[in-house]
Amino acid sequence: MSSPLRTSRLRLAIGGLGLALGLGVAFFLLPDASQQLAQKLRAKREAELNRNQQVQRLKELQQLADRIRRGRETLADLEGRLPRGSAGELQWTLSKQLHELAQKHGLRLQTIKYGLPSREGSRGTDLEAIDVEFVAIGVYASHKAFMLELEGSGLPFAVRDGRLEESPEGARLDIVLRAFRKAGTPDREEEA
Repeated sequence: MSSPLRTSRLRLAIGGLGLALGLGVAFFLLPDASQQLAQKLRAKREAELNRNQQVQRLKELQQLADRIRRGRETLADLEGRLPRGSAGELQWTLSKQLHELAQKHGLRLQTIKYGLPSREGSRGTDLEAIDVEFVAIGVYASHKAFMLELEGSGLPFAVRDGRLEESPEGARLDIVLRAFRKAGTPDREEEA
């Protein structure tokens, strides 16, 4: 009897030791493993979020690069279309166009004044700007058609200032255009 009792006690001791080890694993190792799993999952979510943010930022940068590229292409195209003649040739072209459009739309040009060519705002480049101020008198609808056709004429200018007023003679349009031309390289003109 003592042998089966001893065996039972030994089994009970081994079972109790196994139970203690099992409880130790359950209390100490499982929570740590659970924390590690939670940390890994949190790190994975943060990494995915960070990756998604970087992908979005990369898309935004690509769009910005595309806009810059298109802007450069547009600027190069615009510079390529700028007249290269003298300031007098540009003034003649503008004057001729203004008179033709005014006559076409039934407007009367009172004055056309040309400023001196300047490189203000374009220092270091070979662009030259000339201010062109004119007054046109006529009917409002004619002024609108005149300005729309002038803007679509392809002439190298930007409207700097404009004012439409009523006068005894009809609608009075005071416009200041800034016309541009390519003058040649600045170094060559300074040497000359």
